[in-house]
Amino acid sequence: MEEGVGSKENVNIMEVRDLYVRFYTYEGVVKAVDGVDLDVLKGETLGIVGETGSGKSVTTYAMMNMVPPPGRITRGRVVYRRDGKEFVLTEMPESEIRKLRGSDISRIFQEPKAALNPVYKVGDQVAEAILIHRLDEMKERALKELERGKGLFSSLSRSIIGRSLRSEGDPLVRLVKRIPLVRRLYWNPIKREARKEVVKLLGLMGIPDPERVYDMYPHELSGGMQQRIVIATALSCNPQLLIADEPTTNLDVTVEAQILELMKDLKKRFGMTLIYITHDMGVIAEMSNRVAVMYAGNVVEVGDVYTIFKKPLHPYTKGLLEAIPMPGRPLKDIPGTVPNLINPPSGCRFHPRCEHAMEKCKREKPKLVEVEPGHWVACFLHHDEVMEVSEE
Repeated sequence: MEEGVGSKENVNIMEVRDLYVRFYTYEGVVKAVDGVDLDVLKGETLGIVGETGSGKSVTTYAMMNMVPPPGRITRGRVVYRRDGKEFVLTEMPESEIRKLRGSDISRIFQEPKAALNPVYKVGDQVAEAILIHRLDEMKERALKELERGKGLFSSLSRSIIGRSLRSEGDPLVRLVKRIPLVRRLYWNPIKREARKEVVKLLGLMGIPDPERVYDMYPHELSGGMQQRIVIATALSCNPQLLIADEPTTNLDVTVEAQILELMKDLKKRFGMTLIYITHDMGVIAEMSNRVAVMYAGNVVEVGDVYTIFKKPLHPYTKGLLEAIPMPGRPLKDIPGTVPNLINPPSGCRFHPRCEHAMEKCKREKPKLVEVEPGHWVACFLHHDEVMEVSEE
């Protein structure tokens, strides 16, 4: 697809073009993502929705070029834009991509218990990201604080930190880092500043008594509190793009509502772009500006949230909306299950479950076409409409 999916090129913070991801397993090759095209507009909340196994999480892992093994991006291009510069994440070396992960592009992982290390204090885990991506900033703050102090130790710490700011390869700095007792003169002032920043951030997360919570371990916190810690870690370096991978999974309804409100507030406060992954259409309606519907590794429909809910075009999108429990309306499910992606159906991957399937659907894979401004759909039912309009 030559043009952007539902946006103008000059306002995209990220573009995904013709993305393919494969997992090479003993059972066979899993075709997890199959030719995804997607644009993310600067400042928006893009909701990605679909059943379990539709490729939502894998697509966003590929956006960060961190597909877990045995997976691999086999084709495609992911471009991230910042301050007029373009970063082609699928072509950059790993060392360069790491500088962007966490600082520019961050992620809230699906399960907080798995994302947090059980043997480290939660505050130290948040501080780790700050000490990796904002180390120079913490050094400068530490220097300002040390200038107020007096005595030999303050003077030594000030000298060592000052030299490290000028050059990490300074022989004295490298020597100090190797001697445990002396190393504290370097690290302790920096870690104190990182702690202050974490405590402030935990306060923004709505965590009561953040000083005390800093020194707690993950098992001492509730699921909702653990998720707030994971969100704090993701936001610790003020990212431009935040990917939230089902952050309210396994939380009760009241805690889920609190987390959703927190994320909306933080998005406004930090001025960031948000990609929100979920299988819950109600959450999509609450959080998103635009929606991308995924099925079996393909994006099947993209549009603004109002259009997707009021005028869905793809049979799968209609099925997801009809599966939402509504008073006075019988519950309708989508027949069948998501296919095994080791051997997916030919043509349109949804055709075995689609009541409108034609012979063409079994042979050819439909492309995403723009049926009206900003509304894209991959379905042969609507390709003819587009052709008629273009001929006129």
